[in-house]
Amino acid sequence: MVPKLNTLPARIILIGLLIHAVLLPILFFGVLYIIEQSHEERFINDVRKYSRFVADVFELEEGEINEQRTVHLLDSSILGSGGYFAELIEGDTRIQSSLLDSDSASLFKEDFYFGQHGDDIYFISLTLDMVGRRVVLHMGFNEQTTIEQIELARERLLSVLVLYLLVSIIVLVLLSVRMIRPLKALQQASRQIAKGEYEEQLYVDSEITEIKELASDLESMRCELVGINVYLLREIAEKEAADEKREELESKLRQTQKLETVGVLAGGISHEFNNILLPIFLYTEQAIHDLPVDSPTRDRLKRVLKLSKRAKGLIQQILTFSRQSSKQEYQAVNLKPIINEALELFRALIPSTVELHEVLADDTYMVLADRDQIHQLIMNLCGNAYQALEDSGGSITVILEYFTVDKRFPRDRRHLQVGKYIRLSVQDTGHGIDQRHLERIFEPFFTTRTVGQGTGLGLSVAHGIVMSHKGDISVKSEVGKGSTFYVYLPQLELNAEDTVVQDERGV
Repeated sequence: MVPKLNTLPARIILIGLLIHAVLLPILFFGVLYIIEQSHEERFINDVRKYSRFVADVFELEEGEINEQRTVHLLDSSILGSGGYFAELIEGDTRIQSSLLDSDSASLFKEDFYFGQHGDDIYFISLTLDMVGRRVVLHMGFNEQTTIEQIELARERLLSVLVLYLLVSIIVLVLLSVRMIRPLKALQQASRQIAKGEYEEQLYVDSEITEIKELASDLESMRCELVGINVYLLREIAEKEAADEKREELESKLRQTQKLETVGVLAGGISHEFNNILLPIFLYTEQAIHDLPVDSPTRDRLKRVLKLSKRAKGLIQQILTFSRQSSKQEYQAVNLKPIINEALELFRALIPSTVELHEVLADDTYMVLADRDQIHQLIMNLCGNAYQALEDSGGSITVILEYFTVDKRFPRDRRHLQVGKYIRLSVQDTGHGIDQRHLERIFEPFFTTRTVGQGTGLGLSVAHGIVMSHKGDISVKSEVGKGSTFYVYLPQLELNAEDTVVQDERGV
């Protein structure tokens, strides 16, 4: 993707690169020239000082030229300086260092500046101060070391300039980003305002006067738009919330009316079935009594009687759901002993893969209730929780606590009045309940289990028991995390009558 060159950051970087393209070569060659001159002058000064020192040594001799002594001094001058060439000339006599090869005898060409003649050797000629004699000292020094130093300095200078260029580019990028950031913020804010999003306050951190003034003008415009639209947004939000709450209440009302209608219908049908089962019981028992003891028909009739009793028990559960059971004894009871008794029985029925926990404070939880039905309620809720854990195992937690219903409590619990309640919670860590099943779990004969594994009356009976006790029941569930059933029963003040018995209690 080719970067856009018409953006402000791109142009800042491009201008910086153009400036560096002009200035860096000038800086490079200027500094390099200074370095070269410095190294060359230092080299020439050093070799001239050393040559003068060697010349002074010869001048101190003050005698005729002794070839052996002269060769020795010339050799020492080369070895002592790392030199390349040394010879002494007097008239036609030429004495050279023994360290020179035959090819170097005619190399001497006096140099007046560094690098002259292109032979990498700096030759210097000195006339010795000897009375009545003309003696000349020729010496040569290798320029290669100084050339290498200059080359190394050139490479280091080039590296420094390249690094400087990279750092400059990074600084330019950072500066351009910092300069463009407030402009980007203004651009984003203007786009949000164009889309109708006015909630976020505009703030631009910039010291540039023009950008600050532009940001101030844009913020003033945003505040005006917020003032115009805030009322309309509030009205729309309140209307949507009211519509959503109304739909939710209507849905729960329809569900409650549906359960009540099903309860009335189930109660009427159950009474008719009871009337049909009564003569079946009587005639079957009479037939068993009239038959001989060894008659094979007696076993068949006993089976008929057993199935009839099972049908009667099923009808009794339906009547409990419909709250039309005639055998209800309401009295002031403490829920804690009933729960302990039910959990002790339930603990003996579940495998070790399921853990049963109870959170029951050491207190008295008095309600006006039928003891047997409360016992059945606990067993049904725990049994339902166990079904969710039967395959994978897990834990069931039963919690008993005080609860106060006030005006802030959800209004969809229309069966609850403002006051004090006892709340029973049954939690499980099972697979949870799908949302589409939550609205139907209290319907009779509704079950998610396979055929033959349940009647679908457990939760509907629990619902009927709670409703007959002027309470309420709800469920909270999340798929994969488990479910919690909440039962609310009106709290009975301790100064109330200890026992209240009522048959055929109306609802």
